[in-house]
Amino acid sequence: MEKVNVLNKYQVYIGSGLLGNIYSIIDTNGFSKIIVITDDKIPSNYLSEFEKISISSGEENKTIETVKEIWEQMLKLGCDRKTLVINLGGGVIGDIGGFAASCYMRGVKFLQIPTTLLSAVDASVGGKVGIDFSGIKNLIGSFNQPIGVIVDIETFNSLPDREFISGFGEIIKHGLIADPDYFKFVTSKKPREFSQDELIEIIKKSCEIKAAIISGDEKESGSRKLLNFGHTIGHALESASLQSQKPLLHGEAVAIGSIAEAKISFDLGLIEDKELSIIQQALEAAGLPVSFKVEDIDKIMELISKDKKSQSGKISWTLLNSIGSAVIDNQVEKNIVLSSLEYISD
Repeated sequence: MEKVNVLNKYQVYIGSGLLGNIYSIIDTNGFSKIIVITDDKIPSNYLSEFEKISISSGEENKTIETVKEIWEQMLKLGCDRKTLVINLGGGVIGDIGGFAASCYMRGVKFLQIPTTLLSAVDASVGGKVGIDFSGIKNLIGSFNQPIGVIVDIETFNSLPDREFISGFGEIIKHGLIADPDYFKFVTSKKPREFSQDELIEIIKKSCEIKAAIISGDEKESGSRKLLNFGHTIGHALESASLQSQKPLLHGEAVAIGSIAEAKISFDLGLIEDKELSIIQQALEAAGLPVSFKVEDIDKIMELISKDKKSQSGKISWTLLNSIGSAVIDNQVEKNIVLSSLEYISD
């Protein structure tokens, strides 16, 4: 079992077969009740000894209405301020379960157990919890750290290829913004070709990169903005796709957003044409989408303008200045953003 310390507040535990040893990993003494928030896609035999609140899966259910349902169920189950909430599922469960826990009776403790590769390297680490609102991703939320994160890679075995590969959208992004050698390693094979031991090391390294970035900036006033690379455009595309027959997965949206924002980096003279090509080829080789059919460019621009990173109507962009290094707080002219959208449009 590998461990990663986050903010000197909790550990991320990474290994195989950890769900059966939860009591040896996390101290559950002192809690009056333990409940599990999960979704209808998670096998019922996971953590079957605990009472469960199950919600419908999917980003479209990450709403205040679902949070209300969770709170009503918590009340019926007799949850008090000493309750421990275990969020068992993908990023939607981690986000919405953490948000529900952070508000219930002014806050109860929660544990994250991500069951997707994407949530293991992204949503479960760092303490961002929240919901989508008025068609805008993660508009409502807070910073609230869990008591721990348990990543059991056995829960990934049943993931469809598309969902597993989606996790590499964030993994590759971590290499792009922080570590060129890591970028080379995680793009050296197709996602399903990595061994279990290699996968554990990949998850550990991604969590270490994220933990290092947020260590001095828990609430995103400075260096934590590095993690936003690929997300300004990625979130807009993801939100727009929710109305389509095949909504983008978060990692897919980040992959396309990374190409678009790498194009912006190139247009501003921060990276070379060769680097832009390497990034696009690496994401495509991983099996991630590299384009998106932009049917209403004005709608995408509107979604970008409403991004929660916007201040006084201006977006603070995180861009690349090389593969393995990023810079925050860039201002980008509208025509360059439009050019990047045309670049990734089908």
